[in-house]
Amino acid sequence: MPSSAAVVEILKRADTFVSGEDIAGTLGVSRASVWKRIKGLRDMGFDITASTNLGYRLVSVPDVPSGEVLSTMLNTTVIGKTIEYYPEITSTNDRAMMLGNSSAVSGTVITADRQTAGKARNGGTWSSPSGKNLYLSILLRPEVELARAAEVAELALKSLELSVLGFFPDHIFVAKNYGLFVNEKKLGGILCEVRGEIGNIYYMAVGAGLNVSHYESDSRAESLFSLTGKMLSRAELTVSFLENFEKLYLNWKDNE
Repeated sequence: MPSSAAVVEILKRADTFVSGEDIAGTLGVSRASVWKRIKGLRDMGFDITASTNLGYRLVSVPDVPSGEVLSTMLNTTVIGKTIEYYPEITSTNDRAMMLGNSSAVSGTVITADRQTAGKARNGGTWSSPSGKNLYLSILLRPEVELARAAEVAELALKSLELSVLGFFPDHIFVAKNYGLFVNEKKLGGILCEVRGEIGNIYYMAVGAGLNVSHYESDSRAESLFSLTGKMLSRAELTVSFLENFEKLYLNWKDNE
C-alpha cells in the first residue's frame, strides 16, 4: 500500500484533479490501495474532493500540527523524524529540554495546540491559546561550542521569515532581535535554551512561536490573519518552517 505522504505529495503538486489511475500508476499500486489512503487522509481531516470523471483534488490540509498530519507532508531527513504533539502542554521548550536530558534523538520536534506557560525572551510569557497559533520546539545536539548557540537561533529566525514569505511574498517582514515583525508589530519569535559548557553544547531547545490568528489586542503584536485576512493551516506553516530550518541547519553544520 502507498504511504499517505506519497499520495499527499502527488495531490499537492497538482493544480487540478488527479485520477486514481494516474496516482496508482505513479506509485505502482492498485487503485483500491489509493482509495484506502484517500479515505485515511480524509479521516485525519484532509479535505479531498472526488469526481467520477476527474479523480481527486486536495482542497485543504488539517489545521492541527499533530505528528500524524505532519508526517504526511514533511520532506526532511533529520528534523521531525520523531514528532510529539500535545493538545495542551506547559511549554514545548520545557519538554524539549527534558528530552535533551534523555536519549531522545537530535531533530525531535514537539508541537502543541496550547501552552499553559508559554515562554518569551527575557523571562516573559508568550500568549498561547488553543487552536490559534503555532507553538513548537526542536531538540538539537549540534556538538559545537556554547557560544555558537546564537547562530542556531538566527537560523531559526531566518526559517520563520522564509516560511511566512512563502505564503505572503508581497508583504515585508523584518527579522531582528530574534523576532519577526511587520510595521513594528511582532508576529513571532525564537527562544533558544541551552545546556552545556564553554567548549560544547550538550543539547538545546529551539522554540518558535508565530501568531497565526490570535494576538493580544492591547499589545504591540500582529497576527497573519489580521494582517492578510487569510487563515493558514498551522500544519502547513509548521512543515514549511521545519523544512526551511533543516536546509539552513544542515548547510551550517556542513560548513563548520
